[in-house]
Amino acid sequence: MLKLKLVLAALISILPFNALRVLGYRLLGYKVSGRIGFGTVIAVSTAHFANCKLGYFNLFVGPMQVDIGTGASIGDRNTFSCGFWTAQEQYRDKNYAHSLQIGAYTLITSGHYFDVAGSFTLGEGSWIAGIGSQFWTHGAGVTDRDIRIGRDCYVGSAVRFAPGSGVGDKVIVAMGSVVTKKFELSKAMIGGVPAAVLKIDYDWKLEE
Repeated sequence: MLKLKLVLAALISILPFNALRVLGYRLLGYKVSGRIGFGTVIAVSTAHFANCKLGYFNLFVGPMQVDIGTGASIGDRNTFSCGFWTAQEQYRDKNYAHSLQIGAYTLITSGHYFDVAGSFTLGEGSWIAGIGSQFWTHGAGVTDRDIRIGRDCYVGSAVRFAPGSGVGDKVIVAMGSVVTKKFELSKAMIGGVPAAVLKIDYDWKLEE
């Protein structure tokens, strides 16, 4: 069924007007509103896009549940992918979450990759900035796989999040960092390979 949706979604994505693309995706059973850019393909299990803005040539594909909050803005050429293999019989006892949750008034710029075999959550008001960041929710032998980024965070360019990693609220993640674990603290700067706490009681919005 999802492979058929992928073919139909590819056709819907190249319709010439936003209103036609929104209508087409609604006919596929998705709850979508706002702007869906030309070439953006949505072929997932369920989708709820609440008056958000999607740029050009984004890809949402695989057996996952997608929820994007009001006022969220996603740039161009981002990939949100859940491998079809996760739905196969031999993987059903692995408890893959297949869940993408992007909070209200978030910003994701362009050229990022999100693996959604597990769960990826981006908190309200957070930014994934720059280009080329990757977020991975599966790996060989991994059982703690879900990624959560809190509210009002800023993630710089070319950052890598490993399965089971995450940050609290109001955290800035420096460019090029590799986040390999959960950082529970809030109002901090983390960075490095692997990432470590660089500053505490740090509000990136005020410093900016």
